[in-house]
Amino acid sequence: MNLLKHDRAFKFHHLCGKLKITHLAFADDLLLFSRGDMYSIQKLYQCVQEFGAVSGLEANPSKCAIFFGGMEESVKATISSCLGFHEGSWPINCTGTKVLKKIDSSEDFLCEDFLWGKTDQSLKSPLVAWDKICREKKCGGLGIFSAKTWNMASALKIIWFIHVNKEWLWIKCIHGKYLKNTNIWLVNMKVGDSWMWKQLLKARDKAITICGGIENLKRCISSCCKNSSIQLSKLYSAISPVLNKVNWYLTVWDTLIYPKHSFILWLAILNRLLTKEKLLRRGVIQSDHCCLCSDNIQESRNHLFFDCLFSNAVWNNIMDWLKFKWKAYDWDILMDWYTSRLKGKGFKQSLKRLALANTVYRIWKERNDRIFNMKVKNIDQLTKEIKLDIMTMILNSPCLEENKQCFSYELKYQDVHILPIFGK
Repeated sequence: MNLLKHDRAFKFHHLCGKLKITHLAFADDLLLFSRGDMYSIQKLYQCVQEFGAVSGLEANPSKCAIFFGGMEESVKATISSCLGFHEGSWPINCTGTKVLKKIDSSEDFLCEDFLWGKTDQSLKSPLVAWDKICREKKCGGLGIFSAKTWNMASALKIIWFIHVNKEWLWIKCIHGKYLKNTNIWLVNMKVGDSWMWKQLLKARDKAITICGGIENLKRCISSCCKNSSIQLSKLYSAISPVLNKVNWYLTVWDTLIYPKHSFILWLAILNRLLTKEKLLRRGVIQSDHCCLCSDNIQESRNHLFFDCLFSNAVWNNIMDWLKFKWKAYDWDILMDWYTSRLKGKGFKQSLKRLALANTVYRIWKERNDRIFNMKVKNIDQLTKEIKLDIMTMILNSPCLEENKQCFSYELKYQDVHILPIFGK
């Protein structure tokens, strides 16, 4: 195959002519390249046949495919008939790795649909914007990676390889086609450029804007290198927006709290739960009266937690049980206390955060059970359920054994009594 460069009648693929590339060999795959004329294709195939005659290794037609670009159907049919191979289609598998047509930020929409489900048209939008969800938990999000930002980081990694590794074969091809008289940082996009190349340059331009210039971007990428290899997660963080930390991070994400309880508390703090107040404003329902109390009061976030007489009594029971030295039922005052005055990561602090998250979750579940399932629990039943939840979480948590001794409980017929016992 290397001798084909001396055959003037053989025509290289238009992207391979400068470097005289006829093939690329992988672990168990072979890619052959030429122009789409019969002479060049037959010369390539002749090399394969000669190799098979000498080695006894022949191509398996069922595992071979031809990929065409910009050719008439009649010519494609003639070539396929001559070689006995079928026409391939994208994506292809090469050494076990799928080569996809394109990867873009549409993956973010797939993740968004997975989190919220297919958004009901009557609700118009997801509960929380995706860019907020992709923030770190300490900054008010869920810590989910953004496919859009991750793709930009991946593109910058490729751009950096083009910048520093000019001896690699594929980078030589890039220089031969796109960077003849310039470099990767200054080259401009052209109409005839490939889709992938345009995406790389778009990512480069966005990153230059984010970092405030080419030199700043170079320093940013260089700082994410370790042993000549780019740490993609570090680069992702470097190009992500710098945001302030929220003061309620520990309140929501304490290690004792179940994730599903943290999620509901997170939505409540952001005031994104679909209370009747919000549903009425969107035209989904006709009445916004709270279903937990009989006062015909609007069901808002603050009313549900814990101005409502029902939820107020439940939360009051839990505070008495945990021996709170103060009591508050106003949501804003309560959150101010939890975020500003309840400091530390000790067991008692975690227990109080656990109590808040579990109570919010159970009250929200009780509200939904009454609306959708026609099931009703009274104050004592819901209080007992919350206590059982807290006991179960503590006894199954990885906290120290001496902390578990803070709880003693006795089970009685049709009743459960759980008493927290705090040492001095």
